[in-house]
Amino acid sequence: MVHEEFKALELELLKKEHPRAKVLVHPESPAEVIRLADAVGSTTQILKAAQSLDADEFIVATDNGMLHKMKSLMPNKRFIEAPTAGAGAACKSCAHCPWMAMNGLRNLAHALESGANEIHVDPEIGRLAYRPIDRMLAFAARRSVNVRPSGDLAKDGALFKDVGPA
Repeated sequence: MVHEEFKALELELLKKEHPRAKVLVHPESPAEVIRLADAVGSTTQILKAAQSLDADEFIVATDNGMLHKMKSLMPNKRFIEAPTAGAGAACKSCAHCPWMAMNGLRNLAHALESGANEIHVDPEIGRLAYRPIDRMLAFAARRSVNVRPSGDLAKDGALFKDVGPA
């Protein structure tokens, strides 16, 4: 939902305002936005890129919940939220996914253990939902990153210890 809102034209204009900034992009963003990136990756990979790239300024195209985490881990670097809409839009930069903000390992564990909050998805919608998941898994596989869970919630939770809410 959030990633598809990033706009290449607006990003190009922002890059002109900040020519030394590196662009960090989530792989679910539009192809035109991905082509403008200096680094493309999951939220964890974006965080690592910001830590390792030789730059003091970054334009970040992912859920804005990551900006707080990046700013707290790297206070000497500047993080600029990538624009999500064109000129005249009601919200020019609003990269916040309210559903992602509600996710967490504790809530997931509760749902899986108790069966609470069961939802029923239309089979066609379910089929279409595989597309972004498959894209992210394929992206990670091309970069030799293991993103598949082990089944041990405590162990898998450690994978995300340095990442705040999405």
